[in-house]
Amino acid sequence: MRRATLLTLLFAALTVLMAAPWSLHPATRVLVDAPDTHLYIWTLAWDAHAFVTNPFGIFDANIYYPLPNTLAYSENLIGSALVAAPVLWITGDAVLAMNLVALSACFLCGIGAYLLARKLGLGTGAAVLAGIVFAFAPARFFRMSQIHLVAMQWIPFCLAYLHSYLDTNRARDLRLAIGFATLQVLCGGHGAVFLGVAGLALVLYRMALGLPVALAQRARDVGAGGLALLLPVAAMVLPYRRVQQEMGLRRTLDNWTVTPESYLASPSHVHQYVLSLFSDTKFHEQASAYLFPGLLPVVLAMIAFLPPGAGRARQRQLTFYGLLAIVSVLFFIDGPLSLWPWVYAWPGMNFIRAPSRFMILTTLCLAVLAAAGFERLTRHLASTTQRGATVVVGVLLLMEFSAYPFLGTDYALPSPAVDRWLAAQPAPFVVAEVPLPDPRDSGRFERFQTMTMLHSMAHWQKTVHGYSGFRAPFHDQLYQVMRRFPDETSVARLREIGVTYVVVHRELYSPEEWASIEPRLGQSGLPLKHEDESGRVYSLTEDKEIKR
Repeated sequence: MRRATLLTLLFAALTVLMAAPWSLHPATRVLVDAPDTHLYIWTLAWDAHAFVTNPFGIFDANIYYPLPNTLAYSENLIGSALVAAPVLWITGDAVLAMNLVALSACFLCGIGAYLLARKLGLGTGAAVLAGIVFAFAPARFFRMSQIHLVAMQWIPFCLAYLHSYLDTNRARDLRLAIGFATLQVLCGGHGAVFLGVAGLALVLYRMALGLPVALAQRARDVGAGGLALLLPVAAMVLPYRRVQQEMGLRRTLDNWTVTPESYLASPSHVHQYVLSLFSDTKFHEQASAYLFPGLLPVVLAMIAFLPPGAGRARQRQLTFYGLLAIVSVLFFIDGPLSLWPWVYAWPGMNFIRAPSRFMILTTLCLAVLAAAGFERLTRHLASTTQRGATVVVGVLLLMEFSAYPFLGTDYALPSPAVDRWLAAQPAPFVVAEVPLPDPRDSGRFERFQTMTMLHSMAHWQKTVHGYSGFRAPFHDQLYQVMRRFPDETSVARLREIGVTYVVVHRELYSPEEWASIEPRLGQSGLPLKHEDESGRVYSLTEDKEIKR
């Protein structure tokens, strides 16, 4: 417990340091003020709301009315919401909750990699370095603004106990591995796929080395407890399966490659300086992803394989992580050796929009190998000297990875008075909001959609709006009709699908547009239910009551 506490404090402090000054203002700043960030805020808040109101209906989110299972249109973040929910229930601050999810996932990645290295037989100092690499290497750390990609912390925990089970056949270790696997699956589909690839590869590798299949024994080791731990996974898979079958939610091979500069791109000051010595190319500006894992981790990982080798068992383990690193790289490189065109249609794989994200799994492999390389270099040193070397190499790694300042941008959730009025109305009801921007202006259009999702957090009633990795044709057609509001066709269509209120945001119209729209609203016959500085609310019922 003492060591676990010290490790937690160490990696928590390093996370705050490496992510400063954004990490010092978690309630008032976001890393990127963009639709994806708004989606993460809404998703975590919806999950926390559903936990206490309708946990078995969590996938029937309030967006994209009237369609079901709309939480399955994107990452559900249920595992991350287990961290966010207590923060939301206590403080009501959704921005703080989202940022604490990202920060906690980062230091847990460090602790998980430490545990994995220790289970592989590496010393304490080397294991700490493994944690530093996985937690802070740019290829993983600079995903901090993407909650579904930063929450990879349970992968090393699961692999650690899977290794332990394969070595000892202790049923307890298998059940722990299953528990951590379930947590990772609940955190998002990307992590589930990465862990599935790593776990399956480990089992196949060990079987190739002589591990007996022993299916009956494995089933007994899973037991009722292991099956119970898998139930949340089964419950989560079903909505995604329905969405795939009913809506055609699948990725394609379009635009899966990255720019060549991405393989050397990094926001690290050290990396940019080193590259500037050899080329005038601004790799980090021309890259479509940050994929460079770091100089020192690569060098240490190579040292792990220099002769004379480690013990036979250790060398087999290192060989596995070397092979897994190669396979995970082959998933996203473009060329004759690329695996992605061959595997993207496999179950689960088509959930991955950008296979370059497999670099996260590569980074975990490098973390283990770099730790082994460090131990190879220092194994003949006295213990005091080894500890000193650990500190020096750890500092060098942090300096190499640093991109200080990690600024972020000031942000506050929108809270219009009109939404507070809606929250006081009898439920249930359904909301639509206008004016919708032109869908051809995708940035402005999607920002409007996420704005309406954030507005809905005031009342959690159904809304026809939504933003995710997928949109059904039903809503594409509906939004085209709504752009003509308040004509007869749009009003009739909204009534037909059961919309109760239409919120009109006057400030989003240009003066010329409002001069044209306002008389038409008066002539539409729609009851004006509420008006304030943030907008008007019109009812699609026959009630003529007006409130101001």
